[in-house]
Formats: sequence, structure tokens, C-alpha cells
Amino acid sequence: MNSDFLSLVEESKALNSSVFSLIRLQLLSSIASVGRDGVTYRELKAVLDVTDGALYTNLKVLEENGYVKSQKITLEGKALESYQITPEGVLVWGHTKNWLGKLVECGVKK
Repeated sequence: MNSDFLSLVEESKALNSSVFSLIRLQLLSSIASVGRDGVTYRELKAVLDVTDGALYTNLKVLEENGYVKSQKITLEGKALESYQITPEGVLVWGHTKNWLGKLVECGVKK
């Protein structure tokens, strides 16, 4: 077996498994991309095209792990929930994105 792949498997043990679902990866990517401004629940739902239940559940998991934080905001007279990535979330997303890049690269090598 390829030693690069074995190294990746070993490295994966340091990653937080609660991040590894497609929707959580998409959430971290989306929230990280907007930075400190944050993104509303409504915007996330529109971009990811997921059900309210799936979105709420996965945002709560990321929030419980300390990767995102939420706050109530008022926009155009409407109360909305806004989500921002935390410093811990930036760190975890960076490590995860780096590992995923290595995994893809490893699969491309022949």
C-alpha cells in the first residue's frame, strides 16, 4: 500500500470526526468564506438547499463543538439568526481542508 496513503490515514486520526459530513463541511466552508460578517440561517439554507431540520441539527453540532457561534440580529426589521466561524473553527477548517487536499492529491497520483 502507498506510504502516502498510510500517512494520510494516520494523520486523519487527529481530525475531529464530528466535522466529517458533507453538510458540515459545506457549512464550515460557507461560514468561513464570509469571515467576521457572518451569514444568516436563511442565506445558508438558500445556498446549501437543505431542509430546516438538517441545517439546524448540523449547525448545532458545529456550535456545540465551538466551531461556529450564533447571534440574534435585526435586518430590515426582522429578527434573524446569524452565524460566524470562531477562531477554533478557523483552525479546524484549515486542518480539515488541508487534509482533504492531500487526500485528493494522493488519489490523483499513480
